[in-house]
Amino acid sequence: MATDGQYMERNNSTMKRLKHRIKNNRFIRGLYFLYKNYFGYSRKSFGYIADNATITPPLSCANYKNLYVGESVGIGPYANLSCLNAKCIIKGNTAIAENFTVHTGNHAYIKGMFITDIMESNKPKGYDEDVIIEKDVWIGCNVTLLSGVTIGRGCTVAAGAVVNKSTPPYAVIGGVPAKFIKFKWTINEILEHESILYPEEERFSREELESIFAQHQKK
Repeated sequence: MATDGQYMERNNSTMKRLKHRIKNNRFIRGLYFLYKNYFGYSRKSFGYIADNATITPPLSCANYKNLYVGESVGIGPYANLSCLNAKCIIKGNTAIAENFTVHTGNHAYIKGMFITDIMESNKPKGYDEDVIIEKDVWIGCNVTLLSGVTIGRGCTVAAGAVVNKSTPPYAVIGGVPAKFIKFKWTINEILEHESILYPEEERFSREELESIFAQHQKK
């Protein structure tokens, strides 16, 4: 006759097998991720989200507390924001098309360890950096932003771009990896634009813009 301890051990073993089968069932996993990405978050779960920001589900985010979404931001469907250990900050008045991807982290390489054995718990520090999107940015579909990137104010990021370096303001960038293509306006047009939208202390000066233009138009 089995003892109480043996019954408990059998029950625990049965439960473990059942959990394993459920975890590895593709249909159940699909339902779980469908629920999570469409309904599994609330606005309270974000680090910050403005009342008038709009996000079209599904949305996948590794850590909502590291996601900051400013005023009048719109994010299209199927965004995948991997911001586990560093922040993704979208400052405001920005439109983002579908299939937007952000990676604030990088994979580490450690001698004597397979890449599959390196987890967040044993990864050296310094591989995760904030991704920042300044105001008034347009990001096309299927764009990826990598760790440490800042997208300058007023930029346009072309569809399909993979951005691994920070960008100047009011630039058009595109490609894999993304490169500077041109400035979308002249200095005078930028000054006029900013005089309408920004208080004087927040605007770029003519001297600042001339320096930025000279630096990037040489390349």
